[in-house]
Amino acid sequence: MIEHNENEPSSIPGYISTKQAARQLGVSNHRLYQYVKAGRLPVVRIGKAFMLRIEDVESFKPKPSGRMRTKAPSWREYRSRGNMLAMDIHVPVRPGQQEQLIEKLHAIQQADLHTFAGTVARYVIKGNEALTTLHILLIWKDIEMPAETIREEDLRAFQEELTDVLDWKKAEYSMNEMIIHT
Repeated sequence: MIEHNENEPSSIPGYISTKQAARQLGVSNHRLYQYVKAGRLPVVRIGKAFMLRIEDVESFKPKPSGRMRTKAPSWREYRSRGNMLAMDIHVPVRPGQQEQLIEKLHAIQQADLHTFAGTVARYVIKGNEALTTLHILLIWKDIEMPAETIREEDLRAFQEELTDVLDWKKAEYSMNEMIIHT
């Protein structure tokens, strides 16, 4: 749903400014104008301003970046020495802290923090649409997995970073061996 900002001119029902459209799509103004120039998003000139129909912005789907897969990857077994292990963590989000959680996760990503020594993959997943639960999946090759004390230290630092937005006392943890993967 398009959000209207009282500080921006948008007095024409059913239309929003290019600035509002860029913000809604999560892209820069420059990128939005590239979509317009390519004919992917139609604009209307009203006076000196370019406006977009709300309906067009809400239905707009940007093309994925990179090359699209033509075939899904095959299932594989890990055939090297050892096994693949996955730590699965489900942790409740503190009420009203969803936006702060997202901001903190983006800051962690931007600063490349909490990479969990030795992991071959890390996933942070919305547990549900309302983001009342966060699902964290950490994957290691057991032959490259660091000592338990190092893993615990990495997890403790991550927990401390997010303690005000996640209820770690109610978190559920499991460590499991992977059978097949892509």
